[in-house]
Amino acid sequence: MAKKTAKTKRPEPTLEVRFVAPGLAPEKIPLRAVSDVLAAVQDLASGRDPFETPHVPPEKSIGLVDVRRGSAIYRCVARAPEEALSNLGRIGSLLMSENGYGDDGDKLAAALGSIHDLSAVAKQVGCRLEVAIAGVRKEPLVVIQAEDYQRLSKRLLLAGETTVTGEVERVGGVTGLRCALRVPGRHRILYCDVKDRSLARRLGEHLYEDIVALGEAKWIYRSWRIYKFTINDFNQPRIGDSASAIENLRRAGLSAWDQIRNPEGYIREFRS
Repeated sequence: MAKKTAKTKRPEPTLEVRFVAPGLAPEKIPLRAVSDVLAAVQDLASGRDPFETPHVPPEKSIGLVDVRRGSAIYRCVARAPEEALSNLGRIGSLLMSENGYGDDGDKLAAALGSIHDLSAVAKQVGCRLEVAIAGVRKEPLVVIQAEDYQRLSKRLLLAGETTVTGEVERVGGVTGLRCALRVPGRHRILYCDVKDRSLARRLGEHLYEDIVALGEAKWIYRSWRIYKFTINDFNQPRIGDSASAIENLRRAGLSAWDQIRNPEGYIREFRS
């Protein structure tokens, strides 16, 4: 006789992700759109900074526990519920702010990738997206419309031409031409768009070599972190003679230290 297995109790949901539009139902929404939205909400709930942390830690993840009709409602449980709701509430308040973002602007800038994905799905499906506390009749914590990413990017991103030095890690891509650069002082690889296929082929000839990439960048306001970079051309850095470089520095004024008998005492006196 087969043993009866104990039923696992379904956890109580922490939050609801809603696709809101007249006549919308779960079966009308592409699975890829649902996946993109849930992944973006998970990033926002965890407070992940994509410039520092490549993945959401398991202890901060969320999981889907139920799907309901009435538009399309996806109920999720968070492993760190208080932190998740706090992070979502902060992002929601910043999205509604009309008076600037102050010191929290960097947090909203770190969330731009998730907001981009959510806005894209809202535009694709023709809806607005809401994230709310499950089972609580209050205003949603976060509301995303199709135009929100464009509105925020105009306020948070600065554009211009620049150069970036780094080591070529990978070149290629399925949906678009991209080059992965390992940039000194940056924790994560910088994924760059590439202007055209001929340039991508040239880059591919310099794998694991240092290059100086010339192109157009978008920086995050105040922190000056590169949010996006498009390579229009590149060259390789020229390595000169170190002895000649030191001699040139001495000629520029560093040789004046030779005339000071006690440099340490001079520096202490200067600082005081």
